[in-house]
Amino acid sequence: MKMLDFLERIPPPFAQEILESLPAPDRKDLLRRHNAKAKLKAGSLNRAVRAKKEARNLVSALKKSDLDSQRTFLQGWLARRADMIVYFLNAWEIEHQNGIVDTFDWVQELEVEKVKESLPGLAEVNEELEPIAPLIYFAYLELPCTTDVLDVDALIAGVAPAEQAS
Repeated sequence: MKMLDFLERIPPPFAQEILESLPAPDRKDLLRRHNAKAKLKAGSLNRAVRAKKEARNLVSALKKSDLDSQRTFLQGWLARRADMIVYFLNAWEIEHQNGIVDTFDWVQELEVEKVKESLPGLAEVNEELEPIAPLIYFAYLELPCTTDVLDVDALIAGVAPAEQAS
């Protein structure tokens, strides 16, 4: 799945959750670089409304941005699920240093069967891992076989609020 496809489909409340998971300096820098900060008049927006607006602005800007900026958006959320990343890289026999890889050249060559075989063991790594977590990582990687191994529609619907899912 291409990152742009993911950004097109991400529910706004989940985009806000992802943005808020970034460390404050990274979040502020990303918002500033993409001119996504909510314009405020004194006392006009409370924090929740501001965060919602900034997430919407940022996702819109990231759709027109480079892959590195798009990946930065997901890094804070994924960092809290490093055990999943390490698990996948080990299962796929990809050389890494605590989940950090030097290049992404291997992504295009990763076999669909190898990815499928790795999914069932993920529950043993972290029982509390959200079902959407692999999709976020696969979008980050722009893993070509994502739609072959995951039910993307169901995963996205699973994070959408009831009023959006209908």
